[in-house]
Amino acid sequence: MELAEEACYWYEKRFRIETLFSDQKSRGFNLHKSHISEPARLARLMIAACLAYIWIIYLGVVAKRDGWVAIIHRTDRCDLSLFKLGLDLLEHFLNEGLTIPIAFQIPASVESVR
Repeated sequence: MELAEEACYWYEKRFRIETLFSDQKSRGFNLHKSHISEPARLARLMIAACLAYIWIIYLGVVAKRDGWVAIIHRTDRCDLSLFKLGLDLLEHFLNEGLTIPIAFQIPASVESVR
């Protein structure tokens, strides 16, 4: 029974990991198109992509926190992930010539962004 409970615990976390992988690949950075096979080069690319991922998620939080969602997405509901909101907000800032927030802090409570 202990092993089954532990397996269920870890399986519940699966959706978060798969979201990261799909954002890194087909829904975001398209890393699968790099065709890099040398492990050291791939590791450096993944480090850079993961840092960029954290920043894009932060921009998604900024979009929700500061009311940008109404400008960059539909107003009746928001069905986008923080990653997609962040990418859309970055695109909006670039298109409009607005200042892009670069420095960021992790909120004291994750609950404050939900």
